[in-house]
Amino acid sequence: VARVAGADCVDPVEKAKLIAEKRGRRADERDFVKTARHELTVLGGYYVSDLLDGTYIVGGAYTYHLTEDAGIEASFNFSQVRSSVASRLEQDRGVTILPKEDRVYLVFTDLVWSPVHGKMRMFADAIVHFDIFGLAGVGVIDNATSFGAAGQFGVGTKIFLSPSWALRLDVRDQLYKQQVLDVRQYVNDFSLTLGVSVFLPTRL
Repeated sequence: VARVAGADCVDPVEKAKLIAEKRGRRADERDFVKTARHELTVLGGYYVSDLLDGTYIVGGAYTYHLTEDAGIEASFNFSQVRSSVASRLEQDRGVTILPKEDRVYLVFTDLVWSPVHGKMRMFADAIVHFDIFGLAGVGVIDNATSFGAAGQFGVGTKIFLSPSWALRLDVRDQLYKQQVLDVRQYVNDFSLTLGVSVFLPTRL
């Protein structure tokens, strides 16, 4: 059979099949490993108090990954007590509702479980891997209205940018007892944070 000059000698059907197989292999590859690695995270976001005003939260976390699905995390976060209502009452009535010491320290230890490992295609040749995880733990919330044990529950996702770097989004609920004036009650505070994680060692 004569070959036309400049024509593609590869059958279009076979070419499409080869491209599909190549993309399928690339999509199935897992380009990161968490087992026995240390994860350091810097984060910041918004903290919503059950009784007080919302404000910022900043902090960090250390996670040791026992397996691809399970890990242990220690976290430390800092925020502030804010209440526009309390400030107005203090000005109008000359009383002290909240102490002037308005720092909030949140220290927790959590068990982290990642049951979902997924991937999504961003562009023709770009596969982005991600995890969806849940966590639960105990700790201490130390502020002007509370100093005692607290429980913490949360969910989040990690988007892996490379074998060593990831973006992290967390939503957490802190349950503890808080006192304002003579009223003591259990409250649920929430935090929404965005962070950057590095996995050590960076090279496997």
